[in-house]
Amino acid sequence: MAEEQTQIIDSPAPAGRSKLWLFAGIGVVTLAALGVGAWLFLASPGTSEAEAEGAPVAEKPPSKPPIYQSLHPALVVNFKDETGDAHYMQITMEVMSRDQSVINAVREHTPAIRNALILLYSGAIFEDVETRAGKEKMLADGRAEIERIVAEASGERGVEALYFTSLVIQ
Repeated sequence: MAEEQTQIIDSPAPAGRSKLWLFAGIGVVTLAALGVGAWLFLASPGTSEAEAEGAPVAEKPPSKPPIYQSLHPALVVNFKDETGDAHYMQITMEVMSRDQSVINAVREHTPAIRNALILLYSGAIFEDVETRAGKEKMLADGRAEIERIVAEASGERGVEALYFTSLVIQ
């Protein structure tokens, strides 16, 4: 009977070692999975090699701030509707560019720009001007006209936008 007790006491020792190997195996597999996951994350197509290595990446330089130039005083334009009745617009606008030389050219050639815009907008149709799409078309056409005048007069390009700051239509 003593031998049986000895065998029973000796049996749990090998079972403890097998648990130890089991936990060690799980640990190794877990570490390997974490390593593969980290490698896939760092080497994904959306990440550059410099980012994957932890090196700083040069950022895109910020664009220049916008510069505005008013076309004061307000433009007053007479135009007609589809039936031929007369209407009036009073328009205050601002030109936007990110280049000071373009703004200087707009300032220098404001009389020619104002003349061109008056001629352009006097051909508008009242029913078109009443809609948002019509107003956006007026801005796009006006910007193109300003860009043309500035390019012809000074060779500068870069009028990015034209904005209404006041628009009265009667």
